Amino acid sequence: MYQAVRRVIQSNNASWNGLAAFENAVTRFSQKVTELENLAYQKSKALLGMKSKRDQKREEIAEKALYVANALYAYASKIKDEKLKADVKYSPSELNYSPLSVFMRLVNGLINTANDNVNEIADYGVDQNRIDDLTLAHMEFIEISNLPRQAIVSRKVITQQIDNAITDIDDVLKSQLDKLIVLLTKDAPTFVMTYEGARTIIDTPATRRSKVEDDEDTEDGSDFPEDVGNNSP
Repeated sequence: MYQAVRRVIQSNNASWNGLAAFENAVTRFSQKVTELENLAYQKSKALLGMKSKRDQKREEIAEKALYVANALYAYASKIKDEKLKADVKYSPSELNYSPLSVFMRLVNGLINTANDNVNEIADYGVDQNRIDDLTLAHMEFIEISNLPRQAIVSRKVITQQIDNAITDIDDVLKSQLDKLIVLLTKDAPTFVMTYEGARTIIDTPATRRSKVEDDEDTEDGSDFPEDVGNNSP
């Protein structure tokens, strides 16, 4: 509804140009609609691409971890250390598809075990540099994994800003534009009728706004509330 109203107002500039109060209301209304558009864009992009980046890093770590684990397993088999063998017996599917908390625990344990046996596994192709490389990748993964949580917090802040913008827009419409448009009934009846028609356009009812916003905090979709708000004069 907001964008429809804005289009009608802008296309009928000659009908209200010169009526200062209407001009001021139009300016505030347009600024707030633009603000709403910008906020919706920011919110839609908050989580975009983060999961893909995290999954790519996990694949990289899984490959590095499997190399180190196999070296440790071979060493443990040679010295007949059954406990060490059990501790480092990781499958590719376990590293690639286990829950994130389990994955991070496994990799962290593997790094500690590798550091404890660094001198013994040098002959198996794993030196301190390789362990450090795995450690660095693991730290980067932890940092990347925290980004979606930060983005969700950011989206919640933006959601509140969106609600505030919608409230401001509704106030301008109901207390200013809807009242002032009546003054143009005689001189610009077609404009008034078109404006009133635009005011009735509804896409997502305002009463559903809170539930929609809550659901979106777990998704990556675009969510500009193009036609929400209180459309009652």
